[in-house]
Amino acid sequence: MALVYSNEGYFCEGEVVKDWQFKMEYGRIILSALELSLVKKSNVKLTEVGSSVDNYKDGFVIPLTQISKAYSTKIQKIYVVVIETRDGLSFSITMANERSIGRQTSIDLSKLINSTILLANKVNNSTQNITSYEVKPLTNSCNNCGEEISHNWRFCKNCGKEL
Repeated sequence: MALVYSNEGYFCEGEVVKDWQFKMEYGRIILSALELSLVKKSNVKLTEVGSSVDNYKDGFVIPLTQISKAYSTKIQKIYVVVIETRDGLSFSITMANERSIGRQTSIDLSKLINSTILLANKVNNSTQNITSYEVKPLTNSCNNCGEEISHNWRFCKNCGKEL
């Protein structure tokens, strides 16, 4: 399972309410090739030194194949990524804080989620193992002689015709 994105932010099930910083959970947003995980951050440290793994507890795990929509929108004064599932559930994610309203990060996250969903759906339809899926560049060929050519060539190497 390949990691695509990881960042800390606020999330909740449903829509964002007025006092979003107090009503939403703070934690880590982890997007992998197969699922979107929203993991709550705990304020309780289990050891005196504390490790970063001890600070996180259960959250939401959403398989990418179950997401129907993921889009960025402005709600109240912050930018939020709204995720709608095929089950009718809705999740809201924001990376806004006291210094930023989270505009660019929410746009980037929604683009990453949508492109990862497209890849996950394509992989599910064709193969079951994500590591066996490869992206191959398109080959170009000359219209005149059919010789395989590079994308940056302006003339065919075989017949000399301009492309």
